[in-house]
Amino acid sequence: MNYKIRKISSISKALLNNFFKSAYPHRYTNLIEHWKWFYRLGYNDYEPIVIEVDSRIIGMAGLIPSKLRCNEKILESIWFTDFIILKEFRNKGYGSILTKEWMKICPTQITFCNNESLKIFKKFSWESNNHTYRNVKPINILNIIPLINKFNFQSKRNKSFVSINPRRIENSDISKLCNLENKKKFNTESFSIIHDEEWFKWRLIDCPYKSNIYLFENNADVIIGNIFNYNKQKRFNIIYSYIDNPVDRGIYDLVIDWSFKNEVDYIWYINNQENVFFKEVGFFNKFFRKKINFACWSDDKNVLSNLKKGLSNSQGCDSDIDSSLFQD
Repeated sequence: MNYKIRKISSISKALLNNFFKSAYPHRYTNLIEHWKWFYRLGYNDYEPIVIEVDSRIIGMAGLIPSKLRCNEKILESIWFTDFIILKEFRNKGYGSILTKEWMKICPTQITFCNNESLKIFKKFSWESNNHTYRNVKPINILNIIPLINKFNFQSKRNKSFVSINPRRIENSDISKLCNLENKKKFNTESFSIIHDEEWFKWRLIDCPYKSNIYLFENNADVIIGNIFNYNKQKRFNIIYSYIDNPVDRGIYDLVIDWSFKNEVDYIWYINNQENVFFKEVGFFNKFFRKKINFACWSDDKNVLSNLKKGLSNSQGCDSDIDSSLFQD
């Protein structure tokens, strides 16, 4: 089997662009223009790798460098993303080859993945759980479910809240967000992604879609997300939150009310055992939520035993969501 493993920074623009067009036909334009941001290139020496066959890129293992904290332990890690082998080259062992090489980059790896990728990871002793959910909070149910939209049905809201007015994210917000992050109380038995000044700057300020990012504030509570139109629906995607008192759900009601008044169709967010955003009850809870696979590996068995429990703050950590949403 004749192949080469190369770092993405060593690939010519033309070769890389052709691969993105073949691998990601719906979002290749965003990847071509912003792949250095998506994969956080330059943060450290970690970067995605590709597999080349006969002078053609046939697969890639993307990554996002991250720092993890568990109690007082801080680790360098990489978030596995955009793992793909072109269709005509699948089932030939290239996926396993790429995974082996990817695992050499950093001793600790984490990812959300589909079932096909998980099968490959399991071959290399990765651990996994499905305690995390991708959730949709419907605001305009008529626009989300076409069947209901056929009927003359008007959505009603019985509550009226004090208005909340979000604003665009600014450089001056970073220090405040860092201070809030330092106040958070994390589960000492679970790992969390470190949200420090570098992370906030990368994820919010340097984001190519910064103009779509809004910050909601209510007393000491903060919710940050991007708002955009996707598949003829207006979506609010939560990236980050700080809730001073989880029992007080005032900011949630304010955000829902603002979303309703501003014709947002649904709010997209991640829930897990440590991080619950909106109340989930009844039929729509089951209809609008989906379990996702969290997978991880570490060459340190003690780290792996804690890491396999999942992350306590996985919201907004995978920037590939942005490239999927802001597509052509």
